Parts: sequence; C-alpha cells; structure tokens
Amino acid sequence: MIMTETDAVPRTVLEGVERETGALLEHMLRDFLDIDFQDHSVLGGVTTGGHVVTHLARGADRMADELLAATGRPAPLPDPGRQWDVETGGLRPGAVLIDDLHASADRLGDALAGVGDWSAQGESIRAIPGRRLLQLVVHHADLGRPWDELPEEDAIAAARLLPVVLGEELAGIGIEVRPELAGLEASAADGGTTIVAASPRALLAWATGRTEGFGDSTSAMPRPRPRTWI
Repeated sequence: MIMTETDAVPRTVLEGVERETGALLEHMLRDFLDIDFQDHSVLGGVTTGGHVVTHLARGADRMADELLAATGRPAPLPDPGRQWDVETGGLRPGAVLIDDLHASADRLGDALAGVGDWSAQGESIRAIPGRRLLQLVVHHADLGRPWDELPEEDAIAAARLLPVVLGEELAGIGIEVRPELAGLEASAADGGTTIVAASPRALLAWATGRTEGFGDSTSAMPRPRPRTWI
C-alpha cells in the first residue's frame, strides 16, 4: 500500500498507521490465534482482549465508510458475518476475531490509499489517520505489547496527537514531547495551563492510563481519567 504525503496529513502518521496495523496483526497471529481472548484482562478487568479486537475492527469499518463517503466512492454492502458489536463480538473465538480484524484493516487501508488529496477533505476526515494511529498504539498496549517495543517514530507521532484525540481528558494540560526525558516533568504556563513533558512512550502511558511497565516514572504525576476506548 502506498500513501501520499500532503500538508494536511503528515507522512509519519500515514506510514505509522500502516506499520502499526501490520505489527498488531502479526502479534495476533503469533500469540493469540489459539488463545481464548476472554482470558486476557484489560484495564484491571474493565474489559477483555476479545472486546478490544472487536472495537478495533468496528472502528476500522466506520473510518473506512467515512472515507469512502467523503471521497465519493461506493461503500460495499455490509457483510452479515461481520456486523458484531463490541459486547457480543468480543465473545467470539480467537481465529474469528483475528479474521474480522484483518478484513476491517484491509478495508481501511484501501480507503486511506484511495484519498488522492487530503487537503481537499474536511477536518473530520483529515483527522481519521491520526485517530487510527493512536487507537492502534493504545489498544496494542492493552493486548500486551510492552511500550518499549513501540517504534520511536510511531510513539512520537501518536503522542503529538494526544491533545487532539483526548481533548476532554487533557483539558488545561499541554503536552511536550521530549524523547530525552526519563520521567514526566510538569510546569505552569500562562492561563493556568499545565505543561507535561516526557518521552513519547511515557506520555502515551500516562495520558491513557496504561502505565504498566513504567514503574514509578509516571506515578507521581496526577493522571487524567483513563478512557477505555480510544
């Protein structure tokens, strides 16, 4: 899949979506094909791996439909075998979940690749690649990928999207990506805003409440209320 860069959507984000999609599918096939996703607890038992995979699949389908509609391309008829909501769809066998995720990721990849001029699209459409990148990064952590295995370029691109995607949770907080920092640092800015600076992986873990693996490096800073679904 070849995606073109425009000023409206940075190449780092488009390439990150492709790279993170591939990494997630590889992880699923390697570690989860014969495993019951329901045994994989997420966010301390709030949900399970099966529900996360279904959420990612339905999210990809919705984004693909938005892109197709915005660019005047016909959307395929819904596949009756893939119209599962998160709650019930998360209970399916591992192989079925992985197949669903793969099919939806292919649909979204084709829809993204078919956008000829991102600058001609509205703001909500231009935001789709960034939304998907952050979604993939965060929920891959939910499915067990350690933060230190997230490629640096994808971590930086995703961390820069935090204020956009998590605007409500980060109200009054500014984000500064500082790869050289070992922990989080906070400072006051004009207007009562707090600036939180950290490495991109630490910012992602802190802002989304997925801090496992960071020890005490993110615990001293008050955290936003974690959002289950990105």
